[in-house]
Order: sequence, then structure tokens, then C-alpha cells
Amino acid sequence: MDIWNILINLNMKYLVVDGGLSGTGIRDKYDGGYIYPADLGLSPEITAHIGAWVSKYENEHFTGFKNKNNLIALDAEGRGIAVKIKKKISGC
Repeated sequence: MDIWNILINLNMKYLVVDGGLSGTGIRDKYDGGYIYPADLGLSPEITAHIGAWVSKYENEHFTGFKNKNNLIALDAEGRGIAVKIKKKISGC
């Protein structure tokens, strides 16, 4: 699986939005470990969107990523989530 990085600078923290198995959808690029969306002060709406997206990504994993179009759509959705997180955290 090609996990792409969208980095969000949060007081010198770089966050990666990814669909890794057993993850929260957000991890600390340099310090390692997953971060719970609520710990970033994200809205319940964004938090729920992340959870649903991670679940969809996991489902694709268990089917062997057979449908390339689903994977492309999930990656695009992940990039959209990253933009929402960045806007929320930076106050834009």
C-alpha cells in the first residue's frame, strides 16, 4: 500500500494522515505513534469522517486493494481530510 504523506506543521509537529491498519488516521511523522483526533481539538464531524475513512481503507486492505478506483477515491478523500485538519488547526 502506498501511504502518501500530507504534513501538517503544528508547533513543529508534523502529522501524517494515513489509512494504516489499527491506526487512528493521524500519526506523528517524527515522534511516531498515532494521535487521537480528539486530542487535536478536532470537531466531532471531522473525527467521525476520519473514523469512517479509516474503516473504508481497512475494508479495502482486507479485499486486497483489488478495486483501483476505490483506492484512488480513498486517497483523494484522505487528502481532503488532511486539508480540513490543517484548516482547523491553523485557524484558517
